[in-house]
Amino acid sequence: TQTVGHVLCCLCGINIQPNPANMCVNCLKTQVDITEGIQRQVTVLYCDGCGRYLQPPKHWLAAELESKELLTFCVKRTKGLNRVKLVDASFIWTEPHSKRLKVKLTIQKDIFNGAI
Repeated sequence: TQTVGHVLCCLCGINIQPNPANMCVNCLKTQVDITEGIQRQVTVLYCDGCGRYLQPPKHWLAAELESKELLTFCVKRTKGLNRVKLVDASFIWTEPHSKRLKVKLTIQKDIFNGAI
């Protein structure tokens, strides 16, 4: 059997398994922002008359609230996702009378030569 050595995180000094950055997960999160360049808010136009969403330039998409089609539409409208790996996407619950759609995206990106 082969044993894996441990090193100290270069910032906080906690004992970790070696990785290319030699940083623990918490320190990596504070030092690197993988969401940089990704849109945080997207405007989607909805027609109350026909109940469809505008897919620019002139196509209207018929989709139920919290449907797979609407989720795909929202994810495709978010700019900057081509630089990261999309792991998961889901809707976040909002009040029934709210006119907002909230989507939670889980992303992954390689940083520092292979550290994820």
